[in-house]
Amino acid sequence: MQNPFARARFLGYNREMTMDMRKKRLFANLLLLVAGVIWGGGFVVTKNALDTMPVNFLLAVRFSIGALGLSYTFFLKKNRAGLNARLLLGGAALGFLQYAAFAVQTYGLSITTAGKNALITASYIVLVPFVVWAIKKKRPSLKVVVAAFACLLGIGLITFDGGAANLGDALTLLSGILYALHIALVDLYLERHEVMLLTCVQFFFAALFSWAATLVFEPQPVVVSPTSFSALLYLGVLATLVALTLQNVGIRYGSPEYASLFMSTESPIGAILGAVFLHEAMSGRMIMGLVLVVAALTLSQLDLKMIWKRRGEKETPYMEPQE
Repeated sequence: MQNPFARARFLGYNREMTMDMRKKRLFANLLLLVAGVIWGGGFVVTKNALDTMPVNFLLAVRFSIGALGLSYTFFLKKNRAGLNARLLLGGAALGFLQYAAFAVQTYGLSITTAGKNALITASYIVLVPFVVWAIKKKRPSLKVVVAAFACLLGIGLITFDGGAANLGDALTLLSGILYALHIALVDLYLERHEVMLLTCVQFFFAALFSWAATLVFEPQPVVVSPTSFSALLYLGVLATLVALTLQNVGIRYGSPEYASLFMSTESPIGAILGAVFLHEAMSGRMIMGLVLVVAALTLSQLDLKMIWKRRGEKETPYMEPQE
């Protein structure tokens, strides 16, 4: 027969562990929310910075700051065994995709508004399951399919005006597809490599591709004004290095089904900040599209079965030891 005192002690210990996990999850979600706010502000900062500097130079400095900030991972004893040719090849592939996605998105931002760019870019969150399906043969659920159609409808309301699509909007949508492919491949490579080490290597290669592009395609030298310098610091230190660290810590200690949801707050925040600081117009049609995109992002990330199951579960009452 089970000892009631031992069971009571176990239940008390289990309750303490549950409370500790909930606190960590709450803290993790707050970190992800902060990352979303930083990235949301990045749309406005980038839009202003593009008035004084070319796209590839902006990306080169941004990725270089991120790579240098994470370079400490090369000197960690636990990562020395992971430095091999497979890591370099994987980092090069991810770095190229990251550069391509950011470059296309930033070129799109130079043509369209920061609000549209933020909202349309968020399409990658819904597209990721379909890319994973193509790579890993893992079929997305009906919930994700519904969310994808809702997201595409929302993007249509945001993008099209009188039947004509803006080139910047089309480039932004292409960047969303590239981001989805990048995220799916990151998930694949993380099965074999340490996350921070892989991220650092991909940043180095993304910076390398960016510097090569700016030297070949853009006028030199680039003069950085004091205002542009502050924008580079924001994008390099906050939007790349700090926000990435917050993202990794948040995913490590948070709930996977809610991690992408909190990070996707960059989309509406970017749109709202664009309207506030850049005085970009937000029509009723665009607001309706915004609501649909946010609803689709929310639906795609929520585990409805798990939420319903948790609501139906009752906590086991604590048993006081009997003398």
